[in-house]
Amino acid sequence: PMGIQEFLIAVGWATYFKVFSLIGIIELATINIIFSIMHASFMPAIGVGQACATYVGKYLGEKKPDKAERSIWESIRIAEYIMGTMGFLFILFPYLFLSFFTSDPRVVEMGVIGLRVLGVLQFVDAVGLPLWFSLTAAGNTIFPAITEVSLLWLWSIPLSFYLGVYLGFGFLGSLIPLVIHYLSFTLILSWKIKKGTWKEIEI
Repeated sequence: PMGIQEFLIAVGWATYFKVFSLIGIIELATINIIFSIMHASFMPAIGVGQACATYVGKYLGEKKPDKAERSIWESIRIAEYIMGTMGFLFILFPYLFLSFFTSDPRVVEMGVIGLRVLGVLQFVDAVGLPLWFSLTAAGNTIFPAITEVSLLWLWSIPLSFYLGVYLGFGFLGSLIPLVIHYLSFTLILSWKIKKGTWKEIEI
């Protein structure tokens, strides 16, 4: 499931970029920069998530599901400290970060909006990434895969095209579905963790 998920996600994000190319070359350049910054800024949460996955696997193997769950929430707390700090920096100093990538005033002006949106998403993904790693470590690989692929292909891409291209709302119109995508993904995985069925999976 993880291999299929990664393939569909990779093709999905390429298609998402194609939507921005249909809006305009400035929009495509801007989203490219935003995603480059996003991939770097998400690395701390990925590191925390991988550490969390180790603890979840260890405690479930020892038949201590309560400790596994405590590890998840502790990992989220740590990820929020790190990514929350990055989020505030993106919101407060977007021009500084964008200056490392471009001096084009059109891209910078549009990128300020995108980077501040990314700053808000830092707080959301600081929860979503550790949850994803936790479910994967527990052996629940299919549910997160279906959730992420469905949100991308059935929601983000079609709505981005509809708002950004068809209705003509441009860059911001195609960016809004991304926010809802990450928020929905995090809420769904939080519900799954709270439900507790992942504690009973036999690997």
